[in-house]
Amino acid sequence: MNNFTPLQAASLSDDVYALTQFSSIDEALLFLKKKYNDQFTFEEDKLLKAKTGGPWFIKCRTAFGFTLLGKGKFQGHAVFLFRGTQYLADWLTNLNVGVSRCASSQPVHDGFNLAFKTMLPKLSEFMNVIIKNKITHIHCVGHSLGGALATLCADWIKSNYDRSTFTYTYGSPRVGLIGFSSRFTSSIGADRIFRAYHKTDIVPCIPIWPFLHVPFQAQDYYLPSPGVIPMAEYHSIKLYIESVRSQNWESLAALRPEQKTQSGLIQWLSIQSPIGITITTLEWLNRALIYVLEKCANGAAWIISEGFTNSFTLMDQLAYILTKGINLAENTSNLVLQLIKKIMTMLGMKKVVKAEEVTREFIRNILLRLQARVNEFTKSVLNKTLVEGRAV
Repeated sequence: MNNFTPLQAASLSDDVYALTQFSSIDEALLFLKKKYNDQFTFEEDKLLKAKTGGPWFIKCRTAFGFTLLGKGKFQGHAVFLFRGTQYLADWLTNLNVGVSRCASSQPVHDGFNLAFKTMLPKLSEFMNVIIKNKITHIHCVGHSLGGALATLCADWIKSNYDRSTFTYTYGSPRVGLIGFSSRFTSSIGADRIFRAYHKTDIVPCIPIWPFLHVPFQAQDYYLPSPGVIPMAEYHSIKLYIESVRSQNWESLAALRPEQKTQSGLIQWLSIQSPIGITITTLEWLNRALIYVLEKCANGAAWIISEGFTNSFTLMDQLAYILTKGINLAENTSNLVLQLIKKIMTMLGMKKVVKAEEVTREFIRNILLRLQARVNEFTKSVLNKTLVEGRAV
């Protein structure tokens, strides 16, 4: 397959943060050239610069990664390498997060997409080098926000050059909606997508619904970490390196816990005992929401991707589909009602609601309150990781 090992990809994801560690680009390049002298070419003219800060914040252009040609044992390989940013908390917890179309015309997180597009001139220039040199092994690599950018880059390469890349991400947020996740997985190939995440890393849990990870319904790489409460240190790329140091992809795959079953989801929805916001409950709620959406209209979750418009927000779409579900067969109506009650329980709301009270506006308000609560929780965790702008 000629893919990178877990440690090779994680080490590159870590070392690109030299761009934020050193006082100048020259010093960062000196460090990188010394470490990778016989593996990759790190040159200043191969720097990737992106506008960052998110769509609602002051933007600044900064060094965000590299395009690399391999040498020695990596001769014939090319790498698109991206780093994270200290502004991730603001990007991911914006209540008005936008959605825009990526290279494959699927809806994705607008902030990620805008940042990626500012790099296109350099990326296109490097793809010309790849084609000229007949390079066949292309790798997109990144941690945190860098993982989101690596995913968009792989999608862009496949859409514009019909080249499948190897994609490696550590602690990446969710990038797109269900259509993006499904199309990316089928076009790139599930066996070329290596998404690794710690159990208690909060960043892979966001943005919240209806964003989904890649690969879609395929192998990802779960890394155990203690407890169920998010721990800031488990988003650190340093701990990702420690978790994969002695592993290969096959051994990491064996760590994946058993997937949540349909019967398990139904049972979880039916239990209305008090619950708080933890990694476990966020995962259950995400899966339960997708399950209920699909039950509402034979795969209605796909409408979230295919029917997207700028004037009809994601929360509007979710509320619309769930409201339709209330008026369907009794089984579907009960599922929607159980989901709404579950969310209300998470929010500490004790009011008992009946199906006739669950209007589209009511559902939309409940979803917005949940999003605000999760975002507040997420931001408090992420803020603990902002050490010298390096951890995220």
